[in-house]
Amino acid sequence: MKYLSIIFITFSINIVSAESKKLDPIIFMLDLSILDSQKEQAKNFTYEITKKVKANEPDTIIYQYYFGSEDKVFLYEVYKGNEAAIKHVMDFRGSDWETRFGGLFAIDNFAVLGNSSNELKNSLEGYPASFRSIEGGFSRPAESLGEQISKL
Repeated sequence: MKYLSIIFITFSINIVSAESKKLDPIIFMLDLSILDSQKEQAKNFTYEITKKVKANEPDTIIYQYYFGSEDKVFLYEVYKGNEAAIKHVMDFRGSDWETRFGGLFAIDNFAVLGNSSNELKNSLEGYPASFRSIEGGFSRPAESLGEQISKL
């Protein structure tokens, strides 16, 4: 799973650029464990919630679940910015989706990458999220594709 995380961090850094002021995405990376060997139910749930997120959250750029050979899942989410991430959290909190998610998955690790606002941090209160902001680096693809990515 560490190699997969490195690939996603590299991809995410390619979206984020210190020089590209137009892009300020928020990235959620979650390591999950499937509870009570409910792998088929968990897979079905991911297809259902993915349809919902795609239909109702236009500023969600990437929303993907990766299943491993054991009862491990990696959830990768990229939002255009704080507002889009907060919308996702607020749509999820207190919903049937959150109840079903909690019955299928345990959160082993939850990293939030990007320049998280205090409002986003507050919206995630109660979740085991660790926040990490970008402090250096560059992204050649973001420099040349930043405007197109921000229009997604």
